Amino acid sequence: MESRPRAHRHGGHHEATGADPAPDGAPEALVREVCALWAEHLADGEVGADDDFFALGGNSLTGIAIIDRVKRDHGVELSVRDFYLAQTPARVAALIERGKALT
Repeated sequence: MESRPRAHRHGGHHEATGADPAPDGAPEALVREVCALWAEHLADGEVGADDDFFALGGNSLTGIAIIDRVKRDHGVELSVRDFYLAQTPARVAALIERGKALT
């Protein structure tokens, strides 16, 4: 199957991205898992690694639900502040990885 660049919603504009490795050393599988989690709560379609939480319609209730799920599934407690500042699945995956390293 051929991989094509996809448009991602980031900060209210679209940008083409390829299948680059996740930043900050987060495994691609974890990034995909976070994307799927966000899609459950935020979007009717797919969510990309660089899609912006707020551009997808994220709000405080949705953020708390995702943070709670991360804690349950990964044993990592993200602060609301860190989650909101991260804004993308790739950066949230990096926060999860850092949290796992500290436990």
